[in-house]
Amino acid sequence: MRTNCLIIVLILMITGVISADVSAQEAIRAVIKKCETMEDVKISVIRNKDKATKKVTQVITDVSFKNNEALSKEILAAFEKDKDKSDQEIEEWAGGRLKEMFYRFGSSYYTFSQKEDGSCTLTAVESEK
Repeated sequence: MRTNCLIIVLILMITGVISADVSAQEAIRAVIKKCETMEDVKISVIRNKDKATKKVTQVITDVSFKNNEALSKEILAAFEKDKDKSDQEIEEWAGGRLKEMFYRFGSSYYTFSQKEDGSCTLTAVESEK
């Protein structure tokens, strides 16, 4: 009986870790999904595949826009929301303003940069498991 309880607890713990990894960057992913429907946003997607299995191993999504302060703030808020779940954070500030962010979640990572001319880029490199 104790063995069965121990096995069930271990399964629940493993399932929790897997689901936490999947939802770790859900706020950032939601903003990327929203950007797909916006007219003034340019999005490019690259899918890398395993040669043998033809299975997608990595998806690189690049989101670019210019002079959209509301979207910039929404992206920054999404990064802030997912910050505690990240494995690594790098932030670069200049002149009292956040210029670049890099967050790693396991084997996936996300970057956001803002230039002086108002152009912004959000890049997501997501590795499939």
